[in-house]
Amino acid sequence: MRLWQSATFVLWWVTVCLFTTPVSAQTLRLEVRAPEEFSGIARQIRNYDPNPLLETPWLSDVRGLAAPILVELVTESVAQRNGIPNWVAGYAVTEHNLIALFPTRTPSYPNDSLESVLRHEIAHVLIGRAARGRPLPRWFNEGLAITVERPWSLTDRTRFAWTRVVDHQMSFESLNHRFGQGRVAAERAYAISGALVRRLIHEYGVTAPAKILSTVAAGHSFDAATQVATGRSLTSLELEFMMNQSVVERWLPFLTSGYTLWSAVTLLALLAIWSHRQKRKIRRQRWDEEEAAFWDED
Repeated sequence: MRLWQSATFVLWWVTVCLFTTPVSAQTLRLEVRAPEEFSGIARQIRNYDPNPLLETPWLSDVRGLAAPILVELVTESVAQRNGIPNWVAGYAVTEHNLIALFPTRTPSYPNDSLESVLRHEIAHVLIGRAARGRPLPRWFNEGLAITVERPWSLTDRTRFAWTRVVDHQMSFESLNHRFGQGRVAAERAYAISGALVRRLIHEYGVTAPAKILSTVAAGHSFDAATQVATGRSLTSLELEFMMNQSVVERWLPFLTSGYTLWSAVTLLALLAIWSHRQKRKIRRQRWDEEEAAFWDED
């Protein structure tokens, strides 16, 4: 009898462990493949712990995220041979659990270091897994990856404000296309996408992205998933975000940013140089006139 009770207890305990193990117990592992010249960087990536990314609110209840991710360090010659634009420092191929990084390239916005590029691309892989490989709009995918990569910085706010000023009629559809239209257009698209997803989280809660991803994973369209998560249509959200940004919201971060300060200092310096040159020019003309008058008197 005791043996039967013990066996029953063991079976119960195993069942509890299998079905109630917290998602945070998942362990995400990076595998690195690199040429000898990048051995130092490869060692740093192997020492990098990606598991805190699993604690992101919109991933905390998602299972099946811990399959290994292969990080491949690619030389510049290979990148050029494959036609990768020179401003791209990395990309993810979600369906193959692959991240390609280009260590010789200086990361550009929205990233500021090779580590931030790595976090951004890991986020893309996790987003793809959470959606079970189903399609997501590029702006949502990129905006969500940015929120995982880092908090919204003053640089992000400034770029967003400036982009809204110079390109305030951008729709969700055109936003998706901007990522493939060169560096400047992509930087603007990143700025708006990051702000858009953060606004979505602010207005509808940190669980909104999780609801969208789980609904898409269940086979529904992104439009339907957005309706489930927010109670509003995608068209309604687009109109609200793209058309109703106040003047203060657009301009204040830009006017108070370090970029604006240094731009103002530079402009003042250029004005000072121009003023000094104008004064020298006038003084030289006066000297020429005085010299001409002197010789005329002679």
